[in-house]
Amino acid sequence: MKAIALIENLDSNRCKHIIVRNLSKIMDIRIMEINLDKKTLSFKYDSIGAIEKVKRELWRIGYPLNQFIKKDPHNELVI
Repeated sequence: MKAIALIENLDSNRCKHIIVRNLSKIMDIRIMEINLDKKTLSFKYDSIGAIEKVKRELWRIGYPLNQFIKKDPHNELVI
């Protein structure tokens, strides 16, 4: 499944590097794109537990989520 997260404080390539480095440790997800202009992180995940890990890790490293959108298997948006 795919998710899109709107992230606070995402404003430079340094931020992008920190997020990629830390989220790469979570084996249940795969980062698809980080868009600095829109301040979004797109990723694929295997379980709800993986989403919780992403939320916790982003908060821990200083990039809390503003909004979170996930797509269900039928590609419908769920907020």
